Amino acid sequence: MDSQFPVPVDHSMEKLPAKSRIRQRYSDDFLPNGDYAPLPYGRVRYWILGPEEGTKVVLIHGISTPAMSWTQIAPYLAERGFRILVYDLYGKGYSEAPHTTYDWTLFCTQLALLLQYVRWEAAHIVGFSMGGGIAAVFTASLPHLVSGKAIFISSAGLLEYSRTTKPTRSESATPKTPQYKEFRDLQASSLPGYKRTLQSCYQDGPVRHLEAAFDKLATIAVGPLRQSLQVLIIHGTEDEVVPIAEADKIKSRVPQAEVVRVEAAAHDIVNKVGHWQVVAENIVRFLRRAC
Repeated sequence: MDSQFPVPVDHSMEKLPAKSRIRQRYSDDFLPNGDYAPLPYGRVRYWILGPEEGTKVVLIHGISTPAMSWTQIAPYLAERGFRILVYDLYGKGYSEAPHTTYDWTLFCTQLALLLQYVRWEAAHIVGFSMGGGIAAVFTASLPHLVSGKAIFISSAGLLEYSRTTKPTRSESATPKTPQYKEFRDLQASSLPGYKRTLQSCYQDGPVRHLEAAFDKLATIAVGPLRQSLQVLIIHGTEDEVVPIAEADKIKSRVPQAEVVRVEAAAHDIVNKVGHWQVVAENIVRFLRRAC
C-alpha cells in the first residue's frame, strides 16, 4: 500500500514504468492537459480539453476499462466547442485504489470533489455502462452540480443479477470485445488493488438496485436555475453485457427521456468505428438543444 492517510490506498498505473506494456497501451497523456487531483480517497487522474468558454460536460467510464473508453468521443466533443472533463474512477487506470467499499457514495464523492478541485460549478453528465449508474445517483443526490442534461450510454443501474450469484454476461461477451478483456487482464496483473476493486464494484457498485435514483430523475430540478432535467438514453441493440432491455427499464422510470437505439451495436459502442460516431453525433445534437 502506498498511503495510509486518510485511508489506505493501492498504487495506480502512475507508479508503473513508463515502458511497461500497460502504459504503452494506455498512456497518461492519451488526452491533453492531464493532471492529478489529490483527493481524500486517493489521487485521481483527470484530463480537461476543449475551449475554456465551452459548455461543460463530464464523461464517466464503465466498470473495468478506464478513461481510454473516451479516446474517440472526448476529442470529437472538444473539437465542437465543448469543455470536456474525463477522469479515471477510483481503482482504474491512473487513479489510486482506496481500501473501501466501491459503492455509489464513493463514486459520487469522487466526482463532486473533482468538480470542486477543477472549480466547475456544474456540468452536463454523461455516463457509460457503470458510469451511467454513477451519473444517475450523482444527478439524483447532487442536482445542483448538474447543469441540466444527463446522458446514459449502455447504462447499468437496474441490472438484476450480481457477480456473487451468477456469472456476468460480460464474461460470455468478452470474445466480442477483446480490447476490454485485454486491458482488464493487464490491470489485474499490474495493479495490486484492481481485482479487489472490481469485485467490490460488482457486489456493491452502482450497477443495480438504483430504481429510486432513476425514479427521482423524472421530476428533479437541477442546476443553478432549478430546471427540469433533460435525459438522453443511447443503447446498442446487440449489447450482451447490458442488454437493450435495460434502456427500456430506464425509460419507464424517466418518461421524459429520449431513447436512441444504435442498430447492431454491442457494448463496445463508444469505441467501435461506425458506432461511436453515432453516439458522438447524438450527444452533440442533444447538448446543443435548447433547455
